[in-house]
Amino acid sequence: MKKRILLTTLVAGFIYVAFTSESGGPAHAGVTGGGNRTGAQASVTNCGGSVGVVSCHGTGTSTTVTITLDSGTTAVTHYKPGITYTVKVHGTNTASLPKFGFEFAAVSGVGGAQVQAGTFPAPTAPIFADPLGGLTFIEHGSTLTGSPAGTYDASFQWTAPATNAGTITLYCTLNAVNGANGADAPDISGNDSLKVLSWAALETPAIMENLSINAFPNPSTNNLNLQLSNAQPGTYTLHIFNMNGSVITNQNVEVSNAIQSAQINTSNWPGGLYNVVIEKDGNIKSLIVVKQ
Repeated sequence: MKKRILLTTLVAGFIYVAFTSESGGPAHAGVTGGGNRTGAQASVTNCGGSVGVVSCHGTGTSTTVTITLDSGTTAVTHYKPGITYTVKVHGTNTASLPKFGFEFAAVSGVGGAQVQAGTFPAPTAPIFADPLGGLTFIEHGSTLTGSPAGTYDASFQWTAPATNAGTITLYCTLNAVNGANGADAPDISGNDSLKVLSWAALETPAIMENLSINAFPNPSTNNLNLQLSNAQPGTYTLHIFNMNGSVITNQNVEVSNAIQSAQINTSNWPGGLYNVVIEKDGNIKSLIVVKQ
C-alpha cells in the first residue's frame, strides 16, 4: 500500500511539472512540434490544447497583440542587413488578467519551410532565447506581470541577417494568465505577425546616380544653401554630421521639381568640417562643407 501511495505521489508530481512547465516558455519545454506556438513554420497561433509538456490554455480572442520594430525611437517597416533593432511586444486583455507570457520568432521563407532570420543579442532575464526545431524563440523565462493588470509589454533586441534575406516575418503569441500556476482555460492567448521588408526592395540607384548637389557659400557663416539638380520627386532627408560622427541636425526636403533648394541655419555650428548626407529610400550621397 505504501509503495502504491508513493508511486501515485510521484506520478502526480510528474504531471504537475509537465503541466506547469510553460511558466518557462513552451520552447524551453523542448517539445518539437508543440513548443512552437507563434505561427512560424505553419504552427498554431495560440496556447490552447496540450502537446507533450506544453500546457493547455484557452484559445479565445479577448487578448490582442501588436508587434513594433523600432530603430532608436522610430518605428520601421524595412530592415538593413546587420543592423540591430528593438522589438516591442504589446498586449491587452479585456478580463484584465494580471500575468502573461509570450513566444516570439523571426523567420524568412514560407510556411513549413521557414528558417531562422537574424539573431537575438543577449536578452535580459526574465526573457530568454530558446532554440527548438531549427529556430530560436524569444520567450518568458518565468511568468511576467502586467502593469497595470490587463496590459502587457516586453522588449528585446533583434539583429537583422548580415545579408539581404528578403521579406522577414515576425511572429508573436502572447498568453494572458490568471497567475494560478496551472493550465487554466481562463488563460487566453492572442497572436500577431509583422512583415518587414529589406531596404534592398526599395533601392533604386538611379535616384542618386544623376543627382548633383551644390553647396554655397562654402565656407559658410550663418546659412548654408543646398541646391539639388536632376532630383527625382519625393522626400529626401538631409543628415548633417560633424567629423566625430555626431548628428548635428536632420531635416526633410520635399522635392517636386528637378531643381530644388534647401537652406540650413549654421549660425550655431562651431567652426570646422561637416559631412552633409542626402538620403532617399536608403540611398545616399554626401559632400563636405566648411563652417567658418
